[in-house]
Amino acid sequence: MIILTQGVARQVAKDNINVNCICPGIIYTSIHEDMAKIRIRKGDPSLKDVKDPREAFLRLTAMVPLGREQTPEDIGRMAAFFASEESRNITGQSVNVDGGMRMN
Repeated sequence: MIILTQGVARQVAKDNINVNCICPGIIYTSIHEDMAKIRIRKGDPSLKDVKDPREAFLRLTAMVPLGREQTPEDIGRMAAFFASEESRNITGQSVNVDGGMRMN
């Protein structure tokens, strides 16, 4: 997605179009819930004392430097910024909205 974002940004820059990418962090979704249920059912040693999929998910947030999960609102705020006039000179960028998990 990052390479695609940069390539498209180059192609449409002449038309004054900005293209950017939002790379979301850990967001609790039904996919995370289903994966946690499977890991719990299969006896994942890292989840030996966990019964609730949400609790299993929250353990992932320990990897996040800010120590919290990301929300759809966090991603929406970044999208709103990219859609605003304040970002008029930003194109071809990929922004990690992930609490610091990936720093570049």
